[in-house]
Amino acid sequence: MALFINTNINSMIAQRCLNGATTTLQTAIERLSTGYRVNKSGDDAAGLCVAEGLDTQIRGNKRAMLNVEDGLNMMYITEGGMTNVTEDLQRIRELCIQAANGIYSDEQKQTLMNEIKERLADIDVIASSTTFNGMELTNGSNPEVILQSGAGSDAACNTIDVTSAMTNMLCTALGIALDIVGIDEANSGDLGEDYMDVGGGYDPANPPKVNGSNWTNEAIRAYLDKISAAIDKISQDRSTLGAYQNRLQATADNLAIMNENYERSKSQIMDVDMAEESANMVKYQVLQQTSAAMLAQANQIPAIAMQLLQA
Repeated sequence: MALFINTNINSMIAQRCLNGATTTLQTAIERLSTGYRVNKSGDDAAGLCVAEGLDTQIRGNKRAMLNVEDGLNMMYITEGGMTNVTEDLQRIRELCIQAANGIYSDEQKQTLMNEIKERLADIDVIASSTTFNGMELTNGSNPEVILQSGAGSDAACNTIDVTSAMTNMLCTALGIALDIVGIDEANSGDLGEDYMDVGGGYDPANPPKVNGSNWTNEAIRAYLDKISAAIDKISQDRSTLGAYQNRLQATADNLAIMNENYERSKSQIMDVDMAEESANMVKYQVLQQTSAAMLAQANQIPAIAMQLLQA
């Protein structure tokens, strides 16, 4: 083998191996420090593109899950109002059944009516005060509520319209208002749209007020039907609300499962195998040391030429 002084090929080979071992060792240390296999695009260009797409879906799903939780919270508040209104209606029905018993005087029926009117006032208060984020839910304002339940822009697959779950619990809407008695001019005894009929004459300029003296047993029983209808309506509305709650909960569960799978896929691309990378680090540490030792030996080879000259 020829001996050269100006060009030390062995040294160049050792330098290249040392640089390679050092660079790979630095990569191993970086991966072990960050926990990621891909820290820059050059580590895995195609994998990084896929991982970023998965991350976009993951973050979108997380936001959609929060949207669904907000929707559920709104429905829980709505149902709480419905529950209290149902309790008021049940109590009013009990009082009506009691008042329809013919043993009570007008004064005694008036005491029963006083509680009924207070319960009706409470129903209107609940209907007006059941709100979420400033949105009135149960007073007939009928807000449009469309939840963004997915991470995409396709409305058919990524939104849920829960507007129909909102209801109107005002006494006038339920047909159980009791302050003014609506009576037709023919005195037929038919009930009005929203009010209870007590029979007798009707003066449009001075409509009669319901009180213990003009609240007949027949009128009480007719009003009892209205209360029962109102209870049925609230029960049906709660059933509809419950169906939406179940759907939203199922949507939240599905989003959670999707994110688990997305995270698993992203992890296989981005996360480092700590055991494998630890072994690589040890291997390249040894290669770095041996390359440095060989570089020192290679740098000594041209010195042999001095021995030839001295001879």
